[in-house]
Amino acid sequence: MELKIFNLNCWLLPPPFSAENNERIRKIINLIKKHNPDIITLQEVWLKKYAKKIRNGLEGYLFFQSRSNIFNKSGLLFGTKLKPISFTEDYFPVEKIHSIHEKIGKKGYQIAEIRPGFYVMNTQLYAPEKKGEIEISISQFRILEKISRDKRTILSGDLNIHDDLFVKMNKAFKYTPIGKFTVSLKNKYANMRFNRPHHANKTIDYIIGTKKMHHVKIKVVNPIQVSDHYAMIGKFKID
Repeated sequence: MELKIFNLNCWLLPPPFSAENNERIRKIINLIKKHNPDIITLQEVWLKKYAKKIRNGLEGYLFFQSRSNIFNKSGLLFGTKLKPISFTEDYFPVEKIHSIHEKIGKKGYQIAEIRPGFYVMNTQLYAPEKKGEIEISISQFRILEKISRDKRTILSGDLNIHDDLFVKMNKAFKYTPIGKFTVSLKNKYANMRFNRPHHANKTIDYIIGTKKMHHVKIKVVNPIQVSDHYAMIGKFKID
């Protein structure tokens, strides 16, 4: 069986911190329909009304999100055509050194057991802003490595770790650099509002499998611009 995964950091922050949200939601939905993935992993869908629009626009998927009453805590939205055996969500520890918006957003991860012993994870890690904060992102990634150890797992999401560093510090997942940026200065949304150009021209989004997985193909969907990140498609063969 071939499993197709669609991943995107949607940049759906509350206005005015992002731009053209309603128009981009429509484009995101159409892009997902075009690729017709089995699994959808989305990040930064912060408002529940945005999550609802995406859910309503995509029939045939079972969606999971935060149970928070105020907003979609962690910003994660997971959609699947395959009814999971189990689904869990959790959050990374929050420390005093975390920035205020990271404390509010509460980054975390979602795990769906799609088939017995086969898992798909959706995540977004800490976004470093100051020198040394990358260590927070790495420590969160180590948590995911520990969870995934000795399992058949696909990890999909925004790791906020540049791929040159990721190649050096990754221990659990197969990864070959894809040769394209997931955040690029050529993308107009990467230059809008409060975005910082020094975060651009980097690969920080991934769809990767553990060493027990056989991946077929990973590609960046560009130059289609629906967010400040480009979407990704991953295809995996599973038994």
